[in-house]
Amino acid sequence: MILLGVAVMVVIAVVAIVLTVKDIRANRSMSPRALMTFCAAGIVAAATIAYAVI
Repeated sequence: MILLGVAVMVVIAVVAIVLTVKDIRANRSMSPRALMTFCAAGIVAAATIAYAVI
């Protein structure tokens, strides 16, 4: 279960990085979609760490 959480976190983080790079190359600030994706990666990371601790 922990490995699944880590895998999901990595996939979401990669998507967030790709979206951010697209925004940077288009010379605009971070889009709300990229920001929400970073937040989702953080939430999955926190849930995975909490599950590992418990």
